[in-house]
Amino acid sequence: MNKSRFFTAWQSRIAIMLLATLMIGCATVPEHSVLVAPEERRGAADKLMPVDCLLPAELRQLGSGMSYFAPRRATKATAAECEIRGGEYVAYDRANYRTALTVWLEKAKLGDAEAQTYVGEIFEKGLGLESDFRLARSWYRKAAEQGFSRAQINLGYLYEKGLGVEKDTVAALNWYRKASGIEDDGLDYTSAIEVKAATLAQEKTALLRDDVNRREREITSLNDSLKSANQTLKEQVGVLQRTEQALAALTLEMESAVGSVKLSEIELEFSAQQRQLDEVSQLYQTLKLQVENKQRIVNSQVEKVDVQKQSLLAQAAPLPGPSIEVFDPSIVVTRSGEPKVLVRSASKARVISGRVMAPAGLKLATLNERPLSIDSTGQFHSAVPITNETQHVMIRVTDRLDQEAVFSFMLVPDKQISSFKEDAARFSRVADSIDFGRYFALVIGNNEYVNFPKLKTAVSDSGRVAELLEDKFGFDVRLINNADRYTILSALNEIKGKMSEEDNLLVYYAGHGERDVQSLQGYWLPVDAELENTANWIPNSAISSLFNTMSARHILVVADSCYSGSMTSSSVARLNAELDDKHLKKWLKVMAKTSSRTVLTSGGMKPVLDSGGGDYSVFAKEFIAELENATGAIDAYKIYLSISPRVKVNAARHDFDQTPTYAPIKYAGHGGGEFIFVKD
Repeated sequence: MNKSRFFTAWQSRIAIMLLATLMIGCATVPEHSVLVAPEERRGAADKLMPVDCLLPAELRQLGSGMSYFAPRRATKATAAECEIRGGEYVAYDRANYRTALTVWLEKAKLGDAEAQTYVGEIFEKGLGLESDFRLARSWYRKAAEQGFSRAQINLGYLYEKGLGVEKDTVAALNWYRKASGIEDDGLDYTSAIEVKAATLAQEKTALLRDDVNRREREITSLNDSLKSANQTLKEQVGVLQRTEQALAALTLEMESAVGSVKLSEIELEFSAQQRQLDEVSQLYQTLKLQVENKQRIVNSQVEKVDVQKQSLLAQAAPLPGPSIEVFDPSIVVTRSGEPKVLVRSASKARVISGRVMAPAGLKLATLNERPLSIDSTGQFHSAVPITNETQHVMIRVTDRLDQEAVFSFMLVPDKQISSFKEDAARFSRVADSIDFGRYFALVIGNNEYVNFPKLKTAVSDSGRVAELLEDKFGFDVRLINNADRYTILSALNEIKGKMSEEDNLLVYYAGHGERDVQSLQGYWLPVDAELENTANWIPNSAISSLFNTMSARHILVVADSCYSGSMTSSSVARLNAELDDKHLKKWLKVMAKTSSRTVLTSGGMKPVLDSGGGDYSVFAKEFIAELENATGAIDAYKIYLSISPRVKVNAARHDFDQTPTYAPIKYAGHGGGEFIFVKD
């Protein structure tokens, strides 16, 4: 029986009753695991939660005869650390707008970029009030213009989502680039296709407006010509009528002049009038056809202008148009011409993976005019056959308002492109020349729940992950299984004390997750979590806030459960596999020195399978396989790209919809870097 690692409270109660009769074996706890903390220590867990701490003023000496108190300093710390340092924090009501501002506002006004960023985050979160994105933007910009990468990422996110500013994905990408330090032409790449789509849409709108104006001028000219033609036609009708009247009169004269000498003269004049009538009739028919043709042209132009005006109105509609984001391959955005992707000519096909966003609802999606299948999360995976010739790839999506997004690029076969193994070897060779710092890991596996259904694979998942991280990649690993809240938080704080600002931290969690339907807050559940009492639950936001107190350069959360509070993946710096050694080394150096706070989840905020991978969960099986098969250095985003479609396919075999996600963690200090695994 497949079990989900994600429950609402009422689902949990039902699940317990349904699973009560099932026999589930007890997991073996590795000898270096930590058991549930004693009851008397659980109350201390609150002291390990993050707070905004206002430290005491420092007494400073000026010369030999004068001393003074410096302004009080604000910092992020755990409650216990704040107390030890004699600091002040709000013990209760920590999600309060005023108390949070009290700590950071004065320092922000003095120009401190970190404090300005925290103030911006306070306004963006709302903290008990409505979010004020305009004020958030103002404070973020102050810090971003000082080069503070966390503020640049946050500001980019506001531009990407249109929060407090007009939506501008190009501006968003520029801020993301600034944060990562990727601004020069050699590293001018992105897979956020909606940036290119937005640029094309803006150009298309401008061209559309110009075309509407041109057609309206043509319609005016055609109407003037039509008016003149109608007047000429009207005059010809008069000539035709007069000629017909003259012929009728001559016919009467001819009848009365039978046998008369004048008959021949009248007949000659009748013939002349008949010829004139024929000429006038022919001219009338010609003019009539011309007028009808001009009228059709005018009607056609008017219809086209109406359609174009409707399109312009749709582009200005409150609901934004669709957007396209391609995860793989990485697209080189050039300043002229279409982007190009080099592919191995020996390959039979190239899989294009990405995501479509359509706020107004998706009507149609195509890849090279063929229907493109989009799943419930907006993701797609489609293979494009590889030929010996350069071929054009076009992705087109239309929403229910008939708003459209289009992106195209070229697949260029190249016999000189190295194999995947050669790429990995080159990546590792270049990475070996760079110091990425030390690596630490906290690996958590919870099977033995007291009040929730027991899980089958979390402990085996965590055990194998810990083994690989330690033996193959040289991580300093702390493995804890079947742990309560205090044990998890104390382990995080213990590792925090070991790390420097040059180091890396991976947190792997396998266990139950919970989601609050109203607040959309996600929780990790320790083994002593209670059904309707959140006191022992660990909010994802608290984990994210703890990362603010850590000096580690790079932090990666791998959650085989839920994890809320992530940004979009557009702000992830993605490696273009075709970079030469020089630029690859530069990219790696930038990533090594730029902070990152990212999360790889097994299914976003949706339920995920506890089985499906033999001894492991369906997600853990693929994650473990990726680590086992790694021949050298590998970045976390590459792991995500590799395992995501496999997890989705394997979960579908169990009639389960599960798609992994990878994105920066919000409000945790992401600066645009990337987590790199380096083989020991």
